[in-house]
Amino acid sequence: ALVYVVAGAGVLAGSGWWPTAALVAAAGGLALKAIWFDPWLSVGVLLDVGVIVAVACTWPASVY
Repeated sequence: ALVYVVAGAGVLAGSGWWPTAALVAAAGGLALKAIWFDPWLSVGVLLDVGVIVAVACTWPASVY
């Protein structure tokens, strides 16, 4: 969660390193959810995958 906060601060600051922080946060979240999986975490998996897809597709373009 802390790395997501750092990525969000990077977006607000207009820096160029925030996509890397967002990918690290999403990958870390997916790894933790894979290790300690619970059906209640399914929405979190979808959100992490959504972050990875959004960064890979450079969406939304207004923050790049």
